[in-house]
Amino acid sequence: MRPWLWRLLFCGFAILLSTEFSTGADLNVAKHAYAEKDYATALKELAPLAKQGNAEAEVLLGRMYLMAYGVLRDPDQAYKLFEAAAAKGNADAEFFLGSRAALLHEDIPRGLKLLQLSAEQGNQDAQLLLGKTYLQGLGRDLPRDPVQADMWLRLAANHNLPFYQNELLAAEQRMNAADIAKGKALADAWKPKHTPPHGDMSKLERISEPQGK
Repeated sequence: MRPWLWRLLFCGFAILLSTEFSTGADLNVAKHAYAEKDYATALKELAPLAKQGNAEAEVLLGRMYLMAYGVLRDPDQAYKLFEAAAAKGNADAEFFLGSRAALLHEDIPRGLKLLQLSAEQGNQDAQLLLGKTYLQGLGRDLPRDPVQADMWLRLAANHNLPFYQNELLAAEQRMNAADIAKGKALADAWKPKHTPPHGDMSKLERISEPQGK
């Protein structure tokens, strides 16, 4: 695997593992406990919520299993929780699963679809990774496309965080002015997509169907 993919996957996981959640009283208690590294309390609050199918609890509990925070490390359990959350349209879960499937070459087409779903909801790390991947290309599975690369990297850099901005500037040094202009136009017209928490078909079921685009 290309070194930049490993570095980007690691950075994306590190960022997501430090982010916060904000819905539900019990989830807020879990979030605070997680931030304070009180993993016993976080586990106590998260486990019943995850069993009830709360997607955010599933993702946060999955992170604990992935990183061995207060529990024995169990990647299989972590990714099972991520799958459950992604089926409900959770963007962070889609990013975790998409990154793993695409970058580790487990299932590149599915990984790219999951990254796309996450990026379309506004997940900056998915946007960054998708942009970098479009810039490099993944052969038949994803031809190099500097216009799409510029759009997604520009969206990821929207809040002017130095890391994302630097990635965009570095990428644009490898593009021509026309591609940059097209990417900027696409980014200016872009609107995030939001998926209802409970729909008539899970997002993972939808991405397994033939795509019209």
